[in-house]
Amino acid sequence: MFLITFAVLVFQIVQTRILSVIAWYYLAFFAISVAMLGMTAGAVWLYLRRDRVTPETLSVWLADTALLSAVAMPLSVFIQFSLITKLVPTMSSVFSIALLMAAMTLPYAFAGVTVSLALTRSPFPASLVYGVDLLGAALGCAAVIGILDVLDGPTAIVASGLVAALAAMAFARGATEPERVRLAARPLWRRPIFTVVILGILIPLNNGARFGFKPVMVKDNVESSWTSRTERWNSYSRIVAFGPFREAPSMWSQSPTMVLGNLVDQAYLNIDGAAGTPMHHFDGTKQSIEFLKYDLVNLALHLPDIRKSAVIGVGGGRDLLSAHYFGVPDITGVELNGIFIDLHTRHPFFSEFSGLRKVPGLTLTVDDARSWFAATDQTFDLIQMSMIDTWAATGAGAFTLSENGLYTLEGWRAFTGRLSDHGVFSVSRWYNPYDVSEAGRMIALGLATLMDAGAPDPRRHMFVATGDRVATMVLAKSPLTPAQLAALREATRRLEFNVLIDPDAPPPQGVIGDMLAAKDARRLNEVGASAWLDLTVSTDNRPFFFNQLRFRQIPEIMPRLWNNTIAHGVMRGNLVASVVLVLILVIATIAVICTIVLPLRHALRSAPPGLVGAGTAYFALIGVGFMFAEISLLQYFGVFLGHPIYAMGVCLFSLILSSGLGSFASERLTLDSTPRLVAWGTILAAYLFTAQAVLPMIFDATTSSPLAVRIVVALAVLMPAGFLMGFAFPTGMTLIEAVSREPAPWFWGINGATGVLASVLAVISGIAFGINVTMIAAGVCYLLLIPAALALRARATG
Repeated sequence: MFLITFAVLVFQIVQTRILSVIAWYYLAFFAISVAMLGMTAGAVWLYLRRDRVTPETLSVWLADTALLSAVAMPLSVFIQFSLITKLVPTMSSVFSIALLMAAMTLPYAFAGVTVSLALTRSPFPASLVYGVDLLGAALGCAAVIGILDVLDGPTAIVASGLVAALAAMAFARGATEPERVRLAARPLWRRPIFTVVILGILIPLNNGARFGFKPVMVKDNVESSWTSRTERWNSYSRIVAFGPFREAPSMWSQSPTMVLGNLVDQAYLNIDGAAGTPMHHFDGTKQSIEFLKYDLVNLALHLPDIRKSAVIGVGGGRDLLSAHYFGVPDITGVELNGIFIDLHTRHPFFSEFSGLRKVPGLTLTVDDARSWFAATDQTFDLIQMSMIDTWAATGAGAFTLSENGLYTLEGWRAFTGRLSDHGVFSVSRWYNPYDVSEAGRMIALGLATLMDAGAPDPRRHMFVATGDRVATMVLAKSPLTPAQLAALREATRRLEFNVLIDPDAPPPQGVIGDMLAAKDARRLNEVGASAWLDLTVSTDNRPFFFNQLRFRQIPEIMPRLWNNTIAHGVMRGNLVASVVLVLILVIATIAVICTIVLPLRHALRSAPPGLVGAGTAYFALIGVGFMFAEISLLQYFGVFLGHPIYAMGVCLFSLILSSGLGSFASERLTLDSTPRLVAWGTILAAYLFTAQAVLPMIFDATTSSPLAVRIVVALAVLMPAGFLMGFAFPTGMTLIEAVSREPAPWFWGINGATGVLASVLAVISGIAFGINVTMIAAGVCYLLLIPAALALRARATG
């Protein structure tokens, strides 16, 4: 039991990583929905065929279903690699996504049968089996961190299948003598040991192999292994290095004055198949990187007296080389992804190619930038954050990216708080003069940060220049001095960039001018909300900086997507993501009806109508409430803990474990009276309401604390919530079974069905209204459990 649930959780979390690579980030949450759908569908299948399993054949069933799950895990991923998940306006695209769901569901369905059998038919106490179930699942969440540091994504899936096959072996060893004879008579390929050996051989052969089982379609493009030099995975990204190539230097926004025709050696580091960062060859001479002075993102380096700088996001190292070229003697690079640092410092080829080890005064740190800046006592003349985006989902779900916390008011408060008296914070984002999109939101965030710091005239602190596709904002802690403004203007003029915002120039027309005229944060957000795209200030409560399309706009502009009249950029990307989210909700609804609701309707034949209504409401509220709470807590702590690994491991581990403890406790602390039911529902709802209100204050007070302290804080918040939520399901089943045991499968089926759909709705709610609203909705669900539970109790005692 421990091995099968351990394997399932490893499989689920690695699936999140793989989906974030082969498809776009908005499919990452799919793993959560499909896991619930598959496990519930497996339990439904077992219920419909419950007469087939006898005590004499139990071990055979357990071994067979665990073995089928083991084989289905790698097989399902290989099928996924063969599918095209790009959204195009054809039924083929819909069918492809439906096939993806079917392939992903199969391993969970077999595992669902295994777990249901063990829980309901095992001769051991149910509490013991359930406890081992939860322990395996919880430790599986934590183990993924280490597994993906050693194995690549596809191989980690094979490893999860191996663990499930070991579970099948363990179940087979527990068989009675007649069952053992039956199992021994099978051909070798049907025995668990055969699968264990095959998968065990495949793991070392496939891990890191250039031509092993790899994704074919990566972010809508065919990826070739021929030109890649190395591939590395961790729990929140996949890095593939290509090159080097002799070609024109890669620039974010190149000055028109740059002499064309000069070739340089450079490689490309690709993140999850879409985001990329160039690695330029530095031979120790400034001549080899001279072209960097022509890039707009380095505008702030033209300022005088930059003696100490920090770079957020090392990537391929170009910003660090830029600082060195401009003569900065003290440079710090803060990088979340340790793979990049390893390439620069330890890789036998790239460590020499990038040349960062030749840069004097350079310090490299692997940490979440926001947490690191909040904790350090250093101050900097320049903090630079250029084009940081990866589209790498963290495991917390769709639209929850590893860089979310870098683009919020609270994050920028931490960065600007580490500037020297005349220090500046430089940020670059995509820009289009006819569609300000990301640049507009960046400017709004900059103005909000200055207002938050009490700047009487934020315009005096801001200078923005634009190139052909990028805007660079220089945000100063103090009003920009005449010398600083002169340097910025001179560099902009000499390099022939355009000035968008200058403290001494008239503000631009349109939404940016209205933002600059705003006197307070309320008015600033009003202007941002009135824009075509959402340009309101992103905060920890809505940390979705890159999601600027409102859901209500989808019907209006969807025809433009079908007609292919929307240019590439924020609008198109957000629209495709939103359409896929709605499409998946529709497909999931159909799947839930076909695999759960319709097959279980016969369980209601002899049930009293009043019991059906109250019970359905009760278990639907549990499904929605738990998923809304889980998704919102994952998103909250994804920002607070900084590193996606810790957010995923700590949150899932603690919620699974604590909800299991709550279920255990419900056997002794029974909610068998009206006062107890009312008290429990009220306390749980009040806890969730209070948590969403006080979490921002807790985060502000402890963000600068060591990681161990922040993990303790997370556990202190998560464990009570999970413990209280764990009472809901067993209490409801007790009330149901006091009236009739026949309709019980219907109610746990409804619980699973609503959980599947709620995982999608929770994502939509967080983006549209804020994470706090999603948590409040969870609290409302548990508050509404009180009348539903009282109605059930009235039936049970009446």
